[in-house]
Amino acid sequence: MQIWLKGGGDRVRIPVLPAEYTVTSEQANTIVTVCNLGEVNLLGKRKLRSISFSSFFPCNYDEGYCDCHSDKPQKMVERIEKMKRAGKVKLTITGTGINMYATIESFEWGENDGTGDINYTLDIKEYRHVSIPSSTLIKESPTV
Repeated sequence: MQIWLKGGGDRVRIPVLPAEYTVTSEQANTIVTVCNLGEVNLLGKRKLRSISFSSFFPCNYDEGYCDCHSDKPQKMVERIEKMKRAGKVKLTITGTGINMYATIESFEWGENDGTGDINYTLDIKEYRHVSIPSSTLIKESPTV
């Protein structure tokens, strides 16, 4: 498995794979009560998927847990922050079928053990392109 983020003119491969990730996929259903029937579930449209994972940017490469070489931790933070500010990113998690445009909703990071590694949590929300068809107004010329 590999995790890639592409956006803001940059691409980042997550150097240390998270132990786990979560995908939230919800539906906008509505429950109503119908006389002489009881509760009924009215099916709605799907909501945007959310993906969350936590890992760390290593200060030193170690083939025991690093999936690839990467920039220094602070540089990795700067790259992710730049992507977040740029707007949408392309998230790919190979081998899972997750390959979607998304926004970085939350990027929490910090150092807690004096090693120089930076721990982080990424919360990502699916981005759907909206296309609204345009209409053309045709004026009829007056008949004489």
